[in-house]
Amino acid sequence: MLKSKKEHILDTALDLFAERGYESTPTSLLAKEAGVSEGLIFKHYLNKVNLLEEVVKAGYRRIIDKSKGFATEGDPVQLIMNVLDMPQRLVEEERNFWRMQFRLVDDEIAQKHHKRYTHSVMQKLVEAFKKLGYPEPELEAEVLMLKIEGLWRLFVTNGDKEHFRKIVDLIKSKYNKPTGA
Repeated sequence: MLKSKKEHILDTALDLFAERGYESTPTSLLAKEAGVSEGLIFKHYLNKVNLLEEVVKAGYRRIIDKSKGFATEGDPVQLIMNVLDMPQRLVEEERNFWRMQFRLVDDEIAQKHHKRYTHSVMQKLVEAFKKLGYPEPELEAEVLMLKIEGLWRLFVTNGDKEHFRKIVDLIKSKYNKPTGA
């Protein structure tokens, strides 16, 4: 399927923001790399901030589509295992998006959308920990989400699958045991 100029601008912006960073990517470079005029960029996007927000929103739409079903498992232990597999799977499928997100760690727009995405996962984890009888399911879910944040950041910056899998498997082994074990 042929992409529209608007979609091509978004894709090019994602690649450049991931590689160079948002602040270090002038719209003149984006126009050159996308093979369009700066005027066309601003015809589709109000300003560079609006462009960034659209890049982030489009990325999270793809992430949500790709992770559907991953966090809907009825078995609470399997749901936790699936959520622990998400960082590697999603980074492999959307590496530039996560590289950009890593660079935008302090950006309000990026964090707003990231929190919205992780909130739904967090709620599902709270329910899983409740079903498993954990005494403080909200805290357990929060601790696991902190681990997941660290995992995707590690994988996006390192990419050593073997080492990454060892870490994930170690974390999984702690949740495969009955509570109180």
